[in-house]
Amino acid sequence: MFIKKGEVVDAIRLHVRGVFNSYRDPKTHKIHRTFPFPPRTTLIGLAGAALGLSEDVLWDEYKDLQVAVIAISKENSLGGEGRADDLIKYKKFKDNDVETSILIRELLYKPEYLIYYTSSEKNVLGEIHEAFLNPKYALSLGHDDELIILHEIEKVNLIPLESGEYGETILPFNPSAEGFHIDITKQRYFEPCTLVTLPTQFIIKNGIRTPSKLQTYAFLKNLRIHITKNGGFTDGAYNFFFL
Repeated sequence: MFIKKGEVVDAIRLHVRGVFNSYRDPKTHKIHRTFPFPPRTTLIGLAGAALGLSEDVLWDEYKDLQVAVIAISKENSLGGEGRADDLIKYKKFKDNDVETSILIRELLYKPEYLIYYTSSEKNVLGEIHEAFLNPKYALSLGHDDELIILHEIEKVNLIPLESGEYGETILPFNPSAEGFHIDITKQRYFEPCTLVTLPTQFIIKNGIRTPSKLQTYAFLKNLRIHITKNGGFTDGAYNFFFL
C-alpha cells in the first residue's frame, strides 16, 4: 500500500480475546511450538472468516490488505497470557504394524490483542468494518475451534512515525539490520526477539495452498526497543508496523 510521508491513515481496530489459541511455528514437528502473536496470514484469514470468503477468493481479492497486531495481555487481570500443552495421542502405520505416538501442541491461555486493518481502497475498509459487525462465520485465531471474543471494533486515525518505541508486536524486518537501542531502566527483564521467515500470502490452485512471498519477521515478546525507521504508525497509545 502506498502511503505518502506524514499522511494520516484510516484504519479499523479490533479488540479481541481468546481462551486457548495457537499459531504453529512451521519449523516444529512433534512439539508444535506457538508464536506469541498471530502472523499476517492468520490475521487476513480472520478477515476472510468475517467476510465469509473461501480461501481462493480471499487470497485473490484481499492479498494486499495491510494488518498489524499488538498484544495487550499484560494489561488484563492475569498480568499476561498463560501457557498450556495439549497432548494428542495418535496412531501411525509402519510396514504392517500400528504404532502409537504423542503430539504436543503449545497453547496460549487467554491471549488478548489489538488488531489493525487498513487498505488504500476505502470501499475495502468499509466492507471489512461491516463484516466484523456482522461476521458470516465464527471468528477464530489458530485452529477453527480456537474461537475469540470480539470486544470492540472502531475506526481510528493512525499517525506515521519516523522513530518510536515498539514492543509486544511483530516487525516486518530484522531490527538488528536497522539498528535499535533498549532502555534498560524501563525493563529489567527482556528476551531476545525471535526472527522467523514466513509467507505473506498464499496461492490457491486446485484446492492446494502454496506459501508465497516469504518475508522476515521479528516477534517482540517481553521486549521493547527504540527504532528510527520510516513506516511505523501510532494510534496514540501503541506503536506498530503494518505487516
